[in-house]
Amino acid sequence: MKKIKVMINGLPGNMAKLIEVALSRSSDLQIIPSALTGQGWGESYQGETKLIKLYEPKYHEEILKQIVADHQIIAIDFTQPDGVEKNVRLYCDNNIPFVMGTTGGNREVLPKLVEASNISAVIAPNMSAPIVMFMNMIEFAAKNYPGVLKDWKVRITESHQAKKKDKSGTALAVGKMLETLGVNFRGLDDIRAVRDQIEQRLMGIPEFALNGHGWHTYDLISPDGKVVLGFKHNINGRDTYVTGTLMALDFLAKQVAAGVKGKCFSMKDVMMG
Repeated sequence: MKKIKVMINGLPGNMAKLIEVALSRSSDLQIIPSALTGQGWGESYQGETKLIKLYEPKYHEEILKQIVADHQIIAIDFTQPDGVEKNVRLYCDNNIPFVMGTTGGNREVLPKLVEASNISAVIAPNMSAPIVMFMNMIEFAAKNYPGVLKDWKVRITESHQAKKKDKSGTALAVGKMLETLGVNFRGLDDIRAVRDQIEQRLMGIPEFALNGHGWHTYDLISPDGKVVLGFKHNINGRDTYVTGTLMALDFLAKQVAAGVKGKCFSMKDVMMG
């Protein structure tokens, strides 16, 4: 059986490192020894089984052209939010199917770029299957009870590791779903991001998870303030995101083998596929 060749972009970031460890233990996958990285992130990364050469942004386009000349690959992207749209354009231009777990960028533009290309991709602001299931529950309510919470307010608090630069893409996506229910959601202004470790410890986040967690609380408040609906999901560590990413990779590999092109999939598609 021919091995799937995978390029892990975003090394030596935490998620990319965990993905590298997981993939290095698979007999069906082959990690290519090249990866896109950020400015000043180093020249190489010693993985579980091989040394991986790292290429900073000015070399991204050049190295991708070289790689696709020699390999048929699938890319996994856990880079930086400010490089999301650029990376998607590079993958599309070079016919590289990809799984993107990086948050940020214009989430409305990204699927359109894939749909206009000759590749398919999985793009998701959250790779955790349990969290995606929670989001699907909110989506179900939004579709079946439109306007039922007219003029309600939403208060979202999300806590992630201090190195996470942007506000949670998951929180933003849930907030937009709540709008369909009639909730007044002001976008990023209604999302409070906690990055201070002292406050995080006071919230109850365990010490071991301070450098890798995702705690979200959603409070929906009636116009008169007499009714409050609350939802939360707390994740300690990153294992659930790794598992979801491997699910997405397997799903996308099957789409590629079937010749599917110009299709942008979500984690909902992955879970239902």
